[in-house]
Amino acid sequence: MLTDFGLSDPFVGLMKAAILREFPAGRVVDLCHGLAAQDITAAAFWLAKSYRFFPPGTVHVAVVDPGVGTERAALLVAGHGHWFLGPDNGLLAGIATEDARVYRIDSSRLGLTRVSRTFHGRDLFAPVAGRLAAGFIDASAVGPAASVHVADPLPQVTVRGTERHGQVVVVDRFGNALTNLEASMVSNAGALAVCGRELPILGTYGDAEPGQCFGLIGSLDVLEIAVRDGHAAQVLGLKRGSPVVLR
Repeated sequence: MLTDFGLSDPFVGLMKAAILREFPAGRVVDLCHGLAAQDITAAAFWLAKSYRFFPPGTVHVAVVDPGVGTERAALLVAGHGHWFLGPDNGLLAGIATEDARVYRIDSSRLGLTRVSRTFHGRDLFAPVAGRLAAGFIDASAVGPAASVHVADPLPQVTVRGTERHGQVVVVDRFGNALTNLEASMVSNAGALAVCGRELPILGTYGDAEPGQCFGLIGSLDVLEIAVRDGHAAQVLGLKRGSPVVLR
């Protein structure tokens, strides 16, 4: 489960209750619930970078849904050996590659007649997740084949001559700024430019001197900007969209 619900209210617990009503033996993993409210970009990033660490056949429920109750579609994406449930607001666009199958969830077809217009996480996505995980239904049973209409919110890397221009996508709780530059793009880089400074690319946090700013390939195989024993976003003034250049 990946949401922006936080843990101070009962919303996450109610989603788990809905899953367990369909599949009492199910195991539910909390990937993250502390996203900033309505932060679809961060949700799309964490989902795309995290799902591969779960076993094949996992059902992923991602609910960051400021358009809940509107005409936006509720989707199931079957691909990469996994199932993904979420709103059609860009959150699943990066998952829905050409070899994935996409379905629009039809609550009436599934007999889900009491669906709150403000809590599809509990009344739509969670019950469908429980049924899929339990093997009661397959992907095609949730509704008609569809496509993703809202584009991927994650920024794309641009190439200008020998330079790759990326940007910060999320800042984690340690202040590390994670970018959209993949590890494969960094291997031949001779220089890293951030906020008008050239930074070294090191192997791990402990390779830096205390207070040193640097880049490294983090555990999710993307370039991070970090400060040894410090908060890179505060030290360098980084935020989402801050440019990062590899030369």
